[in-house]
Amino acid sequence: MSTSISPSSAQLVPTFPEMLVHNRSGHLVQLYSDDSFLLEVVSQFVSGALALGDSAVVIATGTHREGLPYRLNARGVDADKVIRQGRLILLDAEEVLSKFMVNGAADEELFARFVSEVLLRARNASVNHDSRIAVFGELVALLWAEGKAGEALRLEEFWNRLAQQFSFSLLCAYPVTIFSDQRQSEPFLRMCAQHTSVASSESYMGLASPEERLRAVALLQHKSQVLDRDLNLRAAEARFQLLVEAVQDYAIFMLDPQGNIISWNNGARRIKGYASHEIIGKHFSCFYPEEDLRNCKPQRELEIAEREGRFEEEGWRIRKDGSRFWANVIITAIKNDSGKLLGFGKVTRDFTDRMEMQKALQEEVAEKRTTEARLHSSEKLLRELSLHLLRTQDEERRRIGRDLHDSLGQYLAALKIKLDMLVMSAAQSAQEANPEIAECVRLAEESIKEVRTISYLMYPPMLEETGLQSAIGWYLEGFSGRSGIKVTFEVDRDFGRLPRDSELAIFRVLQESLTNVHRHSSGDSAHVRLYAEEGMVRLTVSDNGTGIAPELLERSGPDWTGALGVGLRGMNERMRQLGGQLDVVSSKNGTTITASVPAGEAPPA
Repeated sequence: MSTSISPSSAQLVPTFPEMLVHNRSGHLVQLYSDDSFLLEVVSQFVSGALALGDSAVVIATGTHREGLPYRLNARGVDADKVIRQGRLILLDAEEVLSKFMVNGAADEELFARFVSEVLLRARNASVNHDSRIAVFGELVALLWAEGKAGEALRLEEFWNRLAQQFSFSLLCAYPVTIFSDQRQSEPFLRMCAQHTSVASSESYMGLASPEERLRAVALLQHKSQVLDRDLNLRAAEARFQLLVEAVQDYAIFMLDPQGNIISWNNGARRIKGYASHEIIGKHFSCFYPEEDLRNCKPQRELEIAEREGRFEEEGWRIRKDGSRFWANVIITAIKNDSGKLLGFGKVTRDFTDRMEMQKALQEEVAEKRTTEARLHSSEKLLRELSLHLLRTQDEERRRIGRDLHDSLGQYLAALKIKLDMLVMSAAQSAQEANPEIAECVRLAEESIKEVRTISYLMYPPMLEETGLQSAIGWYLEGFSGRSGIKVTFEVDRDFGRLPRDSELAIFRVLQESLTNVHRHSSGDSAHVRLYAEEGMVRLTVSDNGTGIAPELLERSGPDWTGALGVGLRGMNERMRQLGGQLDVVSSKNGTTITASVPAGEAPPA
């Protein structure tokens, strides 16, 4: 692990001990596996600074702090003397660490305050005015050994920021054993990035020839590239795993080729109710209802997924508590580059709420359709009843009209004949006719005329005999005489006969329209037009009255079911029964009613 150094983030210098002596700034790191080797490097680093008249600060663990004076004496440096002068300050790393660690975290303000005081003391004790301070520290190594890699990296940043205020060169040391775990690879590279130079352990420093060192550097570069790729891949996998774990709306888990569960996310726990330790290792068929197990459905789904690459369906599944939920399930086969099946990925989503909503919606739609069908049936029955009533009304009018004409009319005619005979008898006997008898004759004549008019209005015989055009002309003449309203009539020159029901319906619309003009319009004139157009026969009745109030028209609706009275509803129903329609246009200048029916075939003459 000691050789896994990224060349992109640090430099490997073959003559590292010599560089320590001559480099008056920088943040250096030495990796080591042997304490004796580290003491040799540190003694060279410190003695070089002292020999130049500079000061040194050593923050080391007990063994290294105690062994350093002997190494310095061996190099010709009087350790006791430089300590008394204040040019060499020896501090215990654990005690220093305790001065700025708060609740397990390094406090930068406390760190800077303490270390700054130590550096000022060392600088003031230096011989040279333009002096440097050589600092050796093992604080970060202690934090790393305690498993606090994050705090160790923060402390490296503290040193770098402090170096912007003080002139010192810093040598850190890490035992290579703390990087033996592969999980430390990424933090190790980040640590290297905090230093201007990194030296490998004594195994590299012991290489004698330049060729051996070049081969070692090339090996380091290769391992670094492989390590970077592995770290990037593991980082991507870790991020994906975090994403999978964070998903709550989907149950995402893996199966081995036999269908046994080998992973479990939080969404699976929320949806299915099992904790990971309760379900991992079990077969995924435990989620299926009994009827699906009897039909071997779980195994069949895996076979389809393996053959086709994926399988998707919606169906009932079972939770831990035995309750059912409606699930959307996707099973994906996972294979290697050679096509060998490695397992399956399974994604399940709880669609119970959506399914119930769809079911409720379907029931509501079905209920509405049933209601609409019933309403349609009711409307059909109502229209059939209405048609029956209209036909019954017409037949009743015809019967009453004939009865008035054939019965009462005949009696009145006989009465008039008798009265005429009395008048003639009086004349033959040279007697003066009784005025009362003359009055009775006049009344009989008026009664006969009125009965004939009423019977013809109820069902005009000329409607069947000569057709709609003649019946309308006769009716308009009588209407004008009775109402005092001037009516004009316009008809196409070649207008012929229509089916009997059509002629009767149009005539009834004419009667009802002119009755409304007389009763409600306050107008003094009307115009009637009868014509054929595009296979339809149309009758329009227009007046110059006050019109119909807009709110009444709006309330009536498209089929006139809300209209006041039965006149418009009856006219509309007559038109609809024949496949036609009734249109009303009204304003303050008058109203126009248009009745339209298919032309059809005229009856035989």
